Amino acid sequence: MTQAVTTGQIYRDTYFDGINGGKQEHRTIRVVEIVGDKVHALTITDVLGNVLAKPRKTRVSLKTLASGYVLKEDAPR
Repeated sequence: MTQAVTTGQIYRDTYFDGINGGKQEHRTIRVVEIVGDKVHALTITDVLGNVLAKPRKTRVSLKTLASGYVLKEDAPR
């Protein structure tokens, strides 16, 4: 990860990259708070690309965020 993680940023997971010709949707999360080595976030889309009516809370380590997510500029807000 080349830039610092800040609140409000949106990341998508990279788990399905390369599957279905790269057209597979990805879960996206919005960073709400950074506490120690963890990121508290809201899941805003599921792995099918559906925007969740009620975002789910989740926690991700900074290590996992760096290795399994990429910053997404065009994610839903």
